[in-house]
Amino acid sequence: MTCSVLFSSFAPFPTLHLSVPSKTPLADLYPLLLDKYPSLPALDDLQISPHKGLLPPLSALVSSLRSEDHESSLVLLRLSPRIRGGKGGFGSQLRAAGGRMSSQKTSNNDSCRDLSGRRLSTIKEAKKYVIHTVFLLYTYFRVQASTIS
Repeated sequence: MTCSVLFSSFAPFPTLHLSVPSKTPLADLYPLLLDKYPSLPALDDLQISPHKGLLPPLSALVSSLRSEDHESSLVLLRLSPRIRGGKGGFGSQLRAAGGRMSSQKTSNNDSCRDLSGRRLSTIKEAKKYVIHTVFLLYTYFRVQASTIS
């Protein structure tokens, strides 16, 4: 009995198809793919995985990946590029940036609002206006009082 194996792939490769005997081990799929599609990257740069669940060991047979109804001979797999790890250092960059950000904390809360919904900058300006007005009235009456006496 044969199984049809469909590999959903990545650009520039189309969906790839193989017809293999159901007793074919998973380890033999990539050489068969490479025979049919010679422009594929090396196996070290690719990862074969099922669309759901974990891939069984490479010694498992293709027939073990068939859908639950077992009457279907279709096996769906995903062929994706393997993502290599970098040299690292990104975490230390984040920590350094976090330190710089916390050192630039501002105490400007003027755009915040109080519990009644008014902006704090509006309240500050109103307080300044009241203090300035009181000061002007105080100096005005003081001058008036000194001219009367």
